[in-house]
Amino acid sequence: MKPRFRQSMGWLHTWAGFAFAWLLFFIFVTGSAGYFENEIDRWMKPEIAIVNKPIDDFSVLTSAEQQLTTLAADATQWYISYPSSRDPYIGISWFQPANAELGTARQWHKKFLTPDTGKAITARDTSGGETLYRLHYNLHYVPVVMGYLVTSLATLFMLIGLVTGVIIHKKIFIEFFTFRKGKGLRSWLDIHNVFSVLPLPFHLMITYSGLILLMGVSFFPVIDNTYGVSKKMHRQFYDESQVEDKQQQIIDLNTTELSLKAILTDAKTRYENQTVSYLGLIDRNTEQPGFEVWFEGDEGLEFATLMTYRMVNGQVQLEQSLGKAHSAAKVYDILEHLHEGLFADIYLRWLYFISGLLGAAMIASGMIIWVKKRQKQQTTFINLIDRLNAAVIVGLPIAIAGYFWSNRLLPLAMVNRAAWEVHSLFIVFAACICFCAVSSTDKVWKSMLWIAAIAYALLPLGNILTTEHSLLASAQNSDWLMLGFDLTMLLFAACFALAAVLIKNKDNKTVQP
Repeated sequence: MKPRFRQSMGWLHTWAGFAFAWLLFFIFVTGSAGYFENEIDRWMKPEIAIVNKPIDDFSVLTSAEQQLTTLAADATQWYISYPSSRDPYIGISWFQPANAELGTARQWHKKFLTPDTGKAITARDTSGGETLYRLHYNLHYVPVVMGYLVTSLATLFMLIGLVTGVIIHKKIFIEFFTFRKGKGLRSWLDIHNVFSVLPLPFHLMITYSGLILLMGVSFFPVIDNTYGVSKKMHRQFYDESQVEDKQQQIIDLNTTELSLKAILTDAKTRYENQTVSYLGLIDRNTEQPGFEVWFEGDEGLEFATLMTYRMVNGQVQLEQSLGKAHSAAKVYDILEHLHEGLFADIYLRWLYFISGLLGAAMIASGMIIWVKKRQKQQTTFINLIDRLNAAVIVGLPIAIAGYFWSNRLLPLAMVNRAAWEVHSLFIVFAACICFCAVSSTDKVWKSMLWIAAIAYALLPLGNILTTEHSLLASAQNSDWLMLGFDLTMLLFAACFALAAVLIKNKDNKTVQP
């Protein structure tokens, strides 16, 4: 009974992994890039200069208010984001209501300011790091709901693959310490085990939490059955399930002097050791405006503390958010924070990033094993799968390099420039697929790896030629984000070049008599 069960799990593991392998590889690579979306965003906006001196919180507020008063006098909401190590600039955003006389639609606006002078920064139009991150769950060109459904299905198959993988490997942790060099398929199985076992807790967490985060779409029949079929009823479900547990108190603050400066002063006395993250002014130009202060989280998974000030019956009411009111929502919040890693410092973000890439490597090695097990057949289909493996496994990194190159090479005044950066990624990806489809099976991997190595190695040079930034200038100016990005690109180039050399050496040994 046991051998049959394990054998059945082996079959399920193989085909659950194969069914969505290329899509899962895409999800893991783009999702991993998301852990550094702020840093990528900064590199893709080279006009934003670094300021390496502390800026007083009230000076930031003064600079932001001056710009908002000029640009957004009629806006209903103001938000001010404070500079941080990951975002070295002041961000201002405002919500502009629709104006029938001017024919303008309701929309959000955003600008960046230099922390030291408060002057507006004219940065290039770019999709930035956020769009690269969003690719891992919305898949871009498909309708949003369809993207969520496909991603959920792929994630479910990933979870099945992980569980069955643990079952079929009776001595999984012993096998982790086993590597047989130069043994062909056996060596690839050992590599696959290393990539699977080392970050296994991360893989289980990221896969299960991903399913939970998309459950509102993937399990919508449950909501329909309980609340009814309509957007309004779904909104009722979300409102009821995400109720906040709030603490309210009347504080001694003069209502006539209620302002962003006044609430910032009060909030800083209550949280002396926490860093201000955001200030918000909501319901502007009404009788009951709201003032928000967000502090960065100082411990655990919490990455923000929210305080809201409002006038109630002639007094100032302070409302503090204590988290979700219901247990299920609290669990959802924990899984969301774990999945997105927004609470993580630089070291933990690198651990998230590396674990994500190991997940991509696990999927890639699994697809290579699938082909190698069937390579003796030498059928057209198996050879095509092998070439398409190269197109996806190496072609996607090349496409992302193309995304970065487009940021530097597309004309700054180009219409829809940000959209064309994303188009460039998929155009390069499609070109890689076409190249691999018509290339020789014996040479396609080596060719693609060298293309990837060159594409990444030249990115720092492209940065020098198209901007005022360079490795030396970044080091001299203590611009660690720009320097770190360029060095990471060189590291990727070295890894791809090493892989190409190893494949070449293996080919040379094979042809020797």
